[in-house]
Amino acid sequence: MSESRVAKATIRDDARLEALAEAEEEHGSLADAIRFAVSEAYVDGDDVGETEDSVISLKAREGHRKLVEWTGIGGRIELETAESVLANHLNIKTDAIRQMVVKPLKARDVIRLHQGIHDVWIIVGSLDDATVSVDTEPDAPSHKVATDGGEARERLDELAAAETEATHGE
Repeated sequence: MSESRVAKATIRDDARLEALAEAEEEHGSLADAIRFAVSEAYVDGDDVGETEDSVISLKAREGHRKLVEWTGIGGRIELETAESVLANHLNIKTDAIRQMVVKPLKARDVIRLHQGIHDVWIIVGSLDDATVSVDTEPDAPSHKVATDGGEARERLDELAAAETEATHGE
């Protein structure tokens, strides 16, 4: 088992602070951003045996596991729904999901994105070398598309209309 160490540094330079904030947003946490930067700057990928392209991060793997749980292999889920579910499950900002989960999984062909007329869908593949087609039928036993079917949106519209009637006396 390798040794671990906690590092602490004070940064006062505005440009570095701004870059650090962007890296934190991109990686989901300050610790992950710093680990990535140290790996990129000082660790030779050949010596470690892992490169950024060949390794899927733990957060991306956890995200994939959650997508498979929801849709099954070959299943579909709306991108926005997936971002919300994954942000909640992984306890990271919704804005960081595309960078931390979707992008790495897509780069490794673990998921595919399908642009529909109104929505973008994620088609979930497996972590092994099997590829997934847009036309692939899901392995999930009885799941249809993982979405609320618009029921929640319709209910919110209904409540908003009722509130408007109540406030305007219509």
